[in-house]
Amino acid sequence: MDNKKQISVQINQNKNSSTKHNATNQSTLEDYIRENHHPMMDDDQVFKRKYTPDSSAFNHSKKPSFWSKYKSFIISACTAIVIGSFLGLMMLNIFVDLDPEEVAFEQNTSNDQAVSATSDQSDEKDNTTANAQEGEAFQSQAFNFFVTQAGVFTNQSAAQQLVQELQEDQIESMVWSRDENFHVFVGLKSTHEASKQFTSSAFPSNYELYGGKEWHIDSASISLSEEEKDWLTGLESLLAQMIEGGMEEEAIDQWLADEPSAVSEEVQAISTEVESIKTTEDEQASQVALLKILNQYENIANE
Repeated sequence: MDNKKQISVQINQNKNSSTKHNATNQSTLEDYIRENHHPMMDDDQVFKRKYTPDSSAFNHSKKPSFWSKYKSFIISACTAIVIGSFLGLMMLNIFVDLDPEEVAFEQNTSNDQAVSATSDQSDEKDNTTANAQEGEAFQSQAFNFFVTQAGVFTNQSAAQQLVQELQEDQIESMVWSRDENFHVFVGLKSTHEASKQFTSSAFPSNYELYGGKEWHIDSASISLSEEEKDWLTGLESLLAQMIEGGMEEEAIDQWLADEPSAVSEEVQAISTEVESIKTTEDEQASQVALLKILNQYENIANE
């Protein structure tokens, strides 16, 4: 028993060696992965998975509110409405005094009026040249005033029918032909405000009357005798006073008394209208009579 050798197995040594080799390999693999696939990190850094959702992420998952979704559209629409309303009020203020009846057919007659205006300018130039050569040219005075219009028509019969209807309601009126249109006037004032006020207070509401319509008579060169020229110069002074609302009967009588012995038919027509203005019964009738005189005065200039 003593002679036998004691057998010893170095199991631990191989295990330790294997363990050491595995540890070395593991350390080398971790170093390789750390260097090539992951950023450097501390050994004590621990990665934790969050099992509760983040509040900000949860909020993003909610559906947007109606205001946040349509905010830009609503603001744009409101802005467009405000701007459109403002521009609409501006345009309304600009066109509020336009004559609705004339606007209705203005496009249909614009071309004819342009041709007529060109022709009139040419005729006026020829008449001016001829009168200058004769040495008897009379330069008429221009007048500006505001009228109350009851209607405007493209044919004279329709205008005369309206005159008869107004006469049945004790409203005096007259027809003024210009540019192939027939205007029915019932009043005349020197200012826009006075014409508007007179229209609203002097006529019944069942008629659609347009007050404050600007009207003018252009200056023109007329071929007259010396006596007629002096006589019409006195008339122009009377017309200016009548338009302003003043009328002296004595001055009218004096002008009628100074009528030349030989006058043209057109000038004689003015004398007849001036004579009739003395017999008018009220203010509205006097204004219509003055309109007839001014219309005859314009007709002389257009001859």
